[in-house]
Amino acid sequence: MILASSSIAAAIVSGSILGQAVVPGSAVAPQVTQDATSRQIDDMARRLEALEKRNTDLQGQVVELKAQAGDQWLTEERAAEVRELVEDILTDSATRTSLQGSGATAGWDNGFFLASADNRFRLEVGGLVQTRFVMSAQKGQYVSPSQIDPNARVTWDPVPTRYGFDLQNVELWAQGHVISPDIQYMVKGVFTQNQNSGIQVAQNQSPITLNTPLPSFVTGSTSGGIQLLDAWVRINMTDDWSVRMGQYRAPYGREFLVLEQYQMAVDRSLVSLHYGMGYTQGVELEWLTNEARWRFSLNDGGMDNIVGPAQVVGSQPLNSPWYQQNVIWGMTTRFDWKGEGGWSQFDQFTSPDGTEPGWLWGVAINAQQTDPTKVLSLTQGPGSVTGNSKNTWLGVTTDFTWQFGGASLFASAYYNYVDSNAAYFVNNVNQQTFGEAGNVNALGFVVQGSYYLAPKWEVFGRYEYMHTTASNSGNSVVQNTILANYIFEQHHMDLVTIGSNWYIDGQDVKFTADMGWSITPVYPSYAVPATGWRVSQTDEFVLRAQMQLLF
Repeated sequence: MILASSSIAAAIVSGSILGQAVVPGSAVAPQVTQDATSRQIDDMARRLEALEKRNTDLQGQVVELKAQAGDQWLTEERAAEVRELVEDILTDSATRTSLQGSGATAGWDNGFFLASADNRFRLEVGGLVQTRFVMSAQKGQYVSPSQIDPNARVTWDPVPTRYGFDLQNVELWAQGHVISPDIQYMVKGVFTQNQNSGIQVAQNQSPITLNTPLPSFVTGSTSGGIQLLDAWVRINMTDDWSVRMGQYRAPYGREFLVLEQYQMAVDRSLVSLHYGMGYTQGVELEWLTNEARWRFSLNDGGMDNIVGPAQVVGSQPLNSPWYQQNVIWGMTTRFDWKGEGGWSQFDQFTSPDGTEPGWLWGVAINAQQTDPTKVLSLTQGPGSVTGNSKNTWLGVTTDFTWQFGGASLFASAYYNYVDSNAAYFVNNVNQQTFGEAGNVNALGFVVQGSYYLAPKWEVFGRYEYMHTTASNSGNSVVQNTILANYIFEQHHMDLVTIGSNWYIDGQDVKFTADMGWSITPVYPSYAVPATGWRVSQTDEFVLRAQMQLLF
């Protein structure tokens, strides 16, 4: 519009000038007229040039203003589009939330899970399958000492070599939280094996049967049925303090606190299986910080396995109803100090290549008193209890774990003292033999190390030492009972195990093979046939191979 106006004005001016120059009959002299006309033309030319320049400037400003207006419009348009898109997303999200408020999400997060959309409820399910091959070769059959009454002796397994496949640990569990992530729970069961095959008549006992303790401190036989292990509820009161109640692993020996799937060898050491506590029922208070953990438990005592099937304490809290508990009082406490590393890395013994180094030290104490006469009739028979029937158990353990990121070192020691006034042995469901074992002292330690040869291949070695004595093992009354086979004065045991792990897919799919050698006899109070170690003379050899699936 500005350009058009300027052109019209220029045309009019030019026409006027030309008209003036050719007016007919003018009285002005031609020379004067020409000079005036020239001046006017020059003046108009200057004005026209000024107008054209101004027009050019105005045109530039208009272009600039249009560009600025266009950018601003584009920015506002984009902002409107973004706002519209965000509103659509929020609307869709609100719709999905309203639809899922009463539903659940599901997936895989290092395990299968179901959870509510608001995370108030969560269920995690998992399982463990350990299938293994075991071979045990003994140099000679163990024979009970001659001091024991011949009528009370046990006939031990005479077969030189036994071998076969086994399903030792087949477990299923469910865990998670309800109402809030601070209210947690866990229920776990194990499919037990049939331990009844091979029972001999009279007072002769097969060492792989009657009351033989399993590696997980599970006793008895349900012929493949599922047996309850963990069943507890935990409430997190603060970031550091929590309390749980139910059936759980007693806060005592570290080897048992590390789950079956995270062990180094095919099975735990015989030291931990005899001198540890296993499961208990009670209430536990826990304090946890970045460096320290303290647990205190009031409970029904530990699983008495100090001398194997013979009960010098008598407490068996696993799955026992309250009216069959013979514990008068029981207390267990454990303190851990983590000098380096994270807590989760000490859930297992291995330390893969490239992982964070760390070390952990722990110490634990268990004290309890039982009275077996509360649930058993120990007032008849050759070893009848007529006076003090209370057994007092004091145990202490300490351990040290050192992980190097490609290698590991673990050591633990146990000491148990039992004032056993009412020890007993269950012959069958309706009969017990019993007597006063006196002061029982049990000392043992374990040293274990590992090293990674490759990212998925690890070699390890373990040494075990055990020594159990009972002051009344020579008592004539005790010698007349089957109990004497287990608490009779015995020598120490030395055991060496070496092996390797192939981590096919970490701990989820793992193959383990090991072999062990008993430098000394495996006495009745030391053997755990479920792990491969039978009662035998010196130089027993055990070969084991295990495939593990964890899901």
